[in-house]
Amino acid sequence: MGGPEDEISFVEAAGPDANPPFYFSQVELDGGAKLEFLQPVPGPGSDFLRRFLDRNGPGPHHLTFKVPDIHAAIADANAAGYDVVNQSFDNPEWQEAFLHPKQSHGIVIQLAQPGGDTPWTTPPPLPPSLQMNRPSITMLRHLVADLDSATKLFSGPLGMAISDQGSNDDGDYTDLAQGPWNIRLLNPKVEVYRQWMAGRPGRLLRVDMEVDDPAVVPDLRATERGLELPPELNQGTRVALYARR
Repeated sequence: MGGPEDEISFVEAAGPDANPPFYFSQVELDGGAKLEFLQPVPGPGSDFLRRFLDRNGPGPHHLTFKVPDIHAAIADANAAGYDVVNQSFDNPEWQEAFLHPKQSHGIVIQLAQPGGDTPWTTPPPLPPSLQMNRPSITMLRHLVADLDSATKLFSGPLGMAISDQGSNDDGDYTDLAQGPWNIRLLNPKVEVYRQWMAGRPGRLLRVDMEVDDPAVVPDLRATERGLELPPELNQGTRVALYARR
């Protein structure tokens, strides 16, 4: 990810009665983590999405950290030396601000303070799942060029707890945890991972997920690391699937 600052100029979140500036859908995973899918629509509100897709193709765009006090979170980020952009406080139901991927190691970081209890429109039901239980994200694996700086960001202003640090055949890493999800920051030794970064300050390598039965998921490929859904078959996101333990 990357590009000019206006690439992440989000329009404020649309409420239940508003016409959204882009199509979006959320799915909730086991443990409360959510995945959100965005698609541009005609009009200026989708400009940031069209620029991102033109530059990068489909794939991961941002990570959202919900905070109890958006102004305190911004102050903490500023004090740590990060420039916070695209601040929006007009909607009491969703106040937000962003760290640019040039500073936040190749991934847009959204700081968000939700508020109130206004209900959202009930989404239509999904088709019956082939899994008995909702899947869970066990880890995000994010490649970074500067491990020390990335660790300070995620364990400092973003409030994640360091759970492990070390080195293996893939490279030097820091594992961090917060709530229902974990992230591994990896400064890679493997050449194919360096090629995947393509000179960027960082790039999300893959999402590790547990499901009841990986075999029912189409297009999986067997690799030396297990079953994997490659990015070219999954809207730009590489997913490794494991049977629920």
